[in-house]
Amino acid sequence: MDHIRMLVSKGKYVGMVSLDLQKAFDTVDHEILCKKLERMGIDFTEWFKSYLGGRQQVVVANEMTSEPGIVSYWVPQGSILGPLLFLCYVNDMPISVKCKPLLYADDSTLIVSGSDPQAIASLLSKELESCRKWLMDNKLSLHLGKTESILFGPKKKLNKVESFEVKCGNETIKHVKSVKYLDLQIDNDLSGKSIVNEIIKKA
Repeated sequence: MDHIRMLVSKGKYVGMVSLDLQKAFDTVDHEILCKKLERMGIDFTEWFKSYLGGRQQVVVANEMTSEPGIVSYWVPQGSILGPLLFLCYVNDMPISVKCKPLLYADDSTLIVSGSDPQAIASLLSKELESCRKWLMDNKLSLHLGKTESILFGPKKKLNKVESFEVKCGNETIKHVKSVKYLDLQIDNDLSGKSIVNEIIKKA
């Protein structure tokens, strides 16, 4: 967020789209992941194949159990390796967009700055569509209903902005005045009011 704060301090608007990936850790393709690890020059690819492979799952419904099925999509969430492997999986996502993405495990955002909010929204829309195509190519899915857009800027300048509409295809992305990133609620004017309110609620 320091990058955003610096731009806002210079009087710039900063548009951000917070991406919501559907079941991100559960949809990582093992074959694609191992190929990416090899391209990155990681020497332990065979170990990772062994670590991820050979796992099975069954479905239990109405007291009936299915035959075991091989799990070929998944990295362990809640483990030390899980977030690291996921970051390796999405490490090349930035090449699909021209703007600045921020990647942290499955918390990913697209960021565009400038002086014209409408131009920022238009560029974010194009970048979001490019990002969605990359996700589909890598067998990941974007939950558009939970993906959010926000426009950061000085409070006085934000009051003059009539609309900020980011689209992905024909669907308009929900616009918010505060967004949760890395478990912190961030206000569009970076005032910190939402963080204070959360602390008061928990007190």
